[in-house]
Amino acid sequence: MAAPTRWDDGRFTSHLESLVWTASPVVRSYLHALVSGDPGCDWLTWVEHAHLSPDLESALVLGCGSGWLERALAGRGRFRSIVACDFAAEMVERARQSAREAGVSGIEYRVIDLENEPLPAGPFDAVFANDVLHHIKGLEPLYTRIHGALAPQGRLIFNEYVGPNRFQYSDERMDLVNRYLRVLPDRLRWDPISGSRLWKRERTDVKQLVLDDPTEAVRSEDVMPLARRFFRQEKEYLYGGGLLNPLLFGIVTNFRPGDPWDDMLIARFCAAEERLTDAGKIEPDFRIFVGARRDEDPGRTDQEGGSSHRTTSPTRSISRQGPGRFLRTFSVSNGARSAYQRYPRLSVETRSCSNRSGRSQFHIA
Repeated sequence: MAAPTRWDDGRFTSHLESLVWTASPVVRSYLHALVSGDPGCDWLTWVEHAHLSPDLESALVLGCGSGWLERALAGRGRFRSIVACDFAAEMVERARQSAREAGVSGIEYRVIDLENEPLPAGPFDAVFANDVLHHIKGLEPLYTRIHGALAPQGRLIFNEYVGPNRFQYSDERMDLVNRYLRVLPDRLRWDPISGSRLWKRERTDVKQLVLDDPTEAVRSEDVMPLARRFFRQEKEYLYGGGLLNPLLFGIVTNFRPGDPWDDMLIARFCAAEERLTDAGKIEPDFRIFVGARRDEDPGRTDQEGGSSHRTTSPTRSISRQGPGRFLRTFSVSNGARSAYQRYPRLSVETRSCSNRSGRSQFHIA
């Protein structure tokens, strides 16, 4: 079995959910729009609708965590049976209890170490993974096992962090993140982790990260290229995070959901990330992949098997539904319109700075 990590501690995972960038309802609406074109339609709902038949036999959920994904699947009734697994026994028990309390049936839970143990016997019509593959060092053997567990028409569907290994962003990326950080007022730069005001984002300390969790982003850069190699790519969706993921970690707790000013400010950051991604200045930290079984042996290189598949993504297979720019779909009700009028557009392409009075000085373009 895998060595214990912080992911075995349910208190850690519960606390983490409130610190990550997706804790913001505005960010989640932005991400929904990236995938489905509708801020109200989440990625899982869209991918199920767009890529799966309405009546299927079985599904497998890898790294189930708290269990939200398999409960969502079970609630829609597409699958007759669902198997969900995680290597952390405490998390599996927590997910099982949550399903029981919600009155959700048809889910079988198992404790499985994805690095070393066989997957449950298939075949499965779909295998789902959410924020787990970037913790796997042995991606090639795991992808081989997933390929073997899929039914002939089965699909692998995952939503994963695919950014730099160990969060080692380039100097250019860190500089960009810090330029956006500096436009925030003091109250929004309070870091609940360090208990102090944040003046600059520093690159993650790899040594400390490995001590905290040796699996964290261990081969995140390889998740997508290897998926394209082992599976026939059906669709990829960009899922953002190139700016927001490193920028908002921790400080997202300072933004008050429903506050018109805070909501519009974070919506502006979403729009900035969208522009930067479209311009090719940043890569998304997260991507959604939908892939099918290959006819040939999975994992063979072009030289070994004569396959025409690529290890880089064909542009035509990558999708962002194009919400017509997020701010056009962002609701400006409940006072947000006045905040928008006071704050029409945020740009840090030129110099901008923050004073110590709790108010920020913005370059308005």
